[in-house]
Amino acid sequence: MVLFFVSSLLLRANIHCNAASNIPSYPYSPAEEVADFHTVRYNITPTTKETEFIGFGPEVDKAWEHVTYDVGDQMITRDELDNLGLDPSSLTIKDPKTGQKGYRVGIQVFHQLHCLNLLRQATYSDYYSHTGGDIDVEPMDLRGHLDHCIEFLRTNLMCQSDTGVFAFKYYDGFEGHWPDFSTPHTCRNFSAIRDWAFEHAVVFGDEE
Repeated sequence: MVLFFVSSLLLRANIHCNAASNIPSYPYSPAEEVADFHTVRYNITPTTKETEFIGFGPEVDKAWEHVTYDVGDQMITRDELDNLGLDPSSLTIKDPKTGQKGYRVGIQVFHQLHCLNLLRQATYSDYYSHTGGDIDVEPMDLRGHLDHCIEFLRTNLMCQSDTGVFAFKYYDGFEGHWPDFSTPHTCRNFSAIRDWAFEHAVVFGDEE
């Protein structure tokens, strides 16, 4: 009887350990301290109204700048650089506000959003090819930038490999059945990460 009880405990412990091993362990990031997780239900269906990120023009650009270009780059310490496993010969900078020296870094999500924004602009090339931005460049330069962003986003999406499941539904006014993407997801707090990025932002070009 005792042997059976001990065996049961060991089996449960083994199951618990196997389940725990499936919990993702993200690489160190100094911004991770503010990236608390919460559940969000996506609102993406054929009947969903367009958001401020869809289309082109000054107001749409303003929405994208809020989550990309306005953030800038950040500065971290040597200890943080070492914890990240990054090259100690990386670019050093000096904070103009404090005089403290550190390393210039960027946060991945903002570069990912920059790439997505570039793809958006490319789909409205008639408008953006004359605005003096990333689309208004030589064709070969634009092609290289777009290919970089496509590969960067592909790599990230396949790395994350979202295993969430969606079903299909019929919607009034739409022919056939459509995927129902209104599903729950566990998300980091983007606003908190953006605030952290601003708190640690440094001026572009202040390099040593």
